[in-house]
Amino acid sequence: MLRTVADMDLRLLRIFSAVVKCGGFTAAQAELNMSQSNISTHISGLEKRLGYRICERGKGGFRLTEKGERILQAANALFDAVDVFRDQAQDLSGRLVGDLYLGLADNIATLPAARIDAAIARFYQRDHDMHLHIFVNSPTELELAVIDGQLDLAISYFSRPLPTLAYQPLYVEEVGVFCGSRHPLFEVAEPELAALQASDWIKHGFLPVDQVLPITPRRVSATAHHMEAVVHAVLAGTHLGYLPTHYAQPWLNGGQMRALHADTLRYEVPHSMITPLGRPQSEAVSAFIEDLLTEHALADD
Repeated sequence: MLRTVADMDLRLLRIFSAVVKCGGFTAAQAELNMSQSNISTHISGLEKRLGYRICERGKGGFRLTEKGERILQAANALFDAVDVFRDQAQDLSGRLVGDLYLGLADNIATLPAARIDAAIARFYQRDHDMHLHIFVNSPTELELAVIDGQLDLAISYFSRPLPTLAYQPLYVEEVGVFCGSRHPLFEVAEPELAALQASDWIKHGFLPVDQVLPITPRRVSATAHHMEAVVHAVLAGTHLGYLPTHYAQPWLNGGQMRALHADTLRYEVPHSMITPLGRPQSEAVSAFIEDLLTEHALADD
């Protein structure tokens, strides 16, 4: 009785199918490039594996038994399934499949140096059947999500390296001090630094306490965990705040905001890609990382 299907069984079934197609052992010799006795041995072997006769052969000619008819139908269905598997396996050769989870800092779409859109565009030119999941969050939350396996990789500003993550610098972001048109210092051409320090500030909640800034706020009465929150406080005229210059540009152009001491009170923030150390990467994740590094001229030649 056939309890498992081995490679040899598939070969015997294909010989059996060829014999049926040719109408008998004699006619199948040329098709199979086998002697009649060899074909007979293989069919007998198949019957032994099955535990019953599947065809009658002899002076009365070749004909299938009822069970042979059923086995032929089942064999053809099996061959069709094998062909479907073969085609699907071939289609997957070089094709990226699955899900990719990407984390980003907020409000970097206006930073040309980030090139996230270009990396995504390059990735989608590949042969793929992928679903891309994009999340925007604070740097600390992005780090935790990568460590926990919720994200495959993330790109943001990270204040200090964690031992379980790999960091790849990608680009820098310029940050300055901004004030809204409703703020008392907005109309002051060159406000003194003491006046800035005496003002209320909104600080970034994701910056470490030892972060060195061009000017250290003395009066912090608000905390933001996303850049957009800083914008609201600055536009309100109640607070000064640090903002990326590219992100603040629309409000600068509209006259709702201005940079204070733009030549001196600014600094550059490095943004990096983080991936988990020691965790295998899928083919799709590796491909996206390659495209990202290529867009930043960091890929290996």
